[in-house]
Amino acid sequence: MSYALNHTNRKLTLEPKITVNAKIIVVGASSVGISFLETLVFCSHLKFNNLTLISTHGLPGKKLLDTEQRKFLASDHCFNNKDYALMSLCSWVNVVVGRMTGIDRAAKHVVLSTGEIVLYDHLILCTGQQYQVPCPTGADISQHLTNREVPNSSQQRYTGKVPCNHFTLNEEEDCFKALTWIRNNSITTEDGGIASVLFCR
Repeated sequence: MSYALNHTNRKLTLEPKITVNAKIIVVGASSVGISFLETLVFCSHLKFNNLTLISTHGLPGKKLLDTEQRKFLASDHCFNNKDYALMSLCSWVNVVVGRMTGIDRAAKHVVLSTGEIVLYDHLILCTGQQYQVPCPTGADISQHLTNREVPNSSQQRYTGKVPCNHFTLNEEEDCFKALTWIRNNSITTEDGGIASVLFCR
């Protein structure tokens, strides 16, 4: 098991820290969000008592995938599982598992998909890069239209039913679900590998 070894000296022990009680909410467990929380938690002269992370799957680093399977994710490789274990953000940060659906700036609170309300003094949005389900253009393929002739759908969002074999790989949990579905619905080779599977981002 990974562990964290923290060293402190006498000077830092006797040095008073300024306590910050402001409610700071970080939305999204992206590399930027985790780096922001790490900076606040390990600040030598400030102590933040009210840090909250709102994320769909909580803190990253659950080791759901091995090294090869993690290659499915488009990552900047800022943090790995060992980094998450050494930071131990769960000791310093309140984690709210959920999806933010609204912001009330006047009342200074965010609304979650479950209907819960979380108050804040400072709100940091770090949702990171997120792939979306492509929206069909509605073009007639029998007419052999070019890209210029196809209506622009970049501002449209697909709200219909997503097929069970369509996966948008944004997080480890998404990759884990996709691999589980493939193993249950694909032909496997004798060595346990998966035959003839194509992944597209």
